Amino acid sequence: MQPTMKPAVLKALEEWKEAWDLARSRAVNTLSIALPGLQPTKTPTYCCPTTLVIDQPNVLGEGKVCIDEDGLATIELSALPNAVIAEAIDSLFGVGWFDGAEGPLDEADPGTYYYDSEQPRAEYVVQLGEDDIGSVGVDCLPIGFAAELLDALSSARERQEEEAVATG
Repeated sequence: MQPTMKPAVLKALEEWKEAWDLARSRAVNTLSIALPGLQPTKTPTYCCPTTLVIDQPNVLGEGKVCIDEDGLATIELSALPNAVIAEAIDSLFGVGWFDGAEGPLDEADPGTYYYDSEQPRAEYVVQLGEDDIGSVGVDCLPIGFAAELLDALSSARERQEEEAVATG
């Protein structure tokens, strides 16, 4: 026999669900603004109830951002210039935060660099590729931190493109 919930509990649960859906919608909006070209995918949703993909591959990199049931983001981006990754990561964390990087990432050798953050509890993996193209992956990142990372990547890319145009 299944217990029946009290009307007040059902109403509170419905209000919570509405607020959660609104928060998820706002998260999608925030992440899409932080990394222009990131858009909700229609199907499949892969591993999470909400998945955003880059709709302009090779212009902004390639990849996806998933938002799980707990409101945490998983970021999987590839085909990003090493210089963009290095500038974004060093601007967010400072120099030398990632395992194996003794100085700025733009001076680091190609390879994989890790950082396990205690607050938030997220695992960052940065790959600087041999061909100057790398990737960024992060698991279990709160939406605010995800927006900061995506914005740093987008801003670094924009700044470097402006600099390239200015120097001809």
